[in-house]
Amino acid sequence: MNIKLRDEYLLKRRKKGISQKELSQVLQCSQSLLSRYERGECGMKKEKVELYRRYIDQK
Repeated sequence: MNIKLRDEYLLKRRKKGISQKELSQVLQCSQSLLSRYERGECGMKKEKVELYRRYIDQK
């Protein structure tokens, strides 16, 4: 996911009140990994990125 799109999803997540803890449980990853991903410090597997986007879009 490119940086602009990543930032848009971060804002969507916050606006919808989805916590990193909740989302990390759905993604089955650590909260720190999710935080680093949202800051652009690391990547995630394509499948997890798709689940990340789908979960935020459907909430």
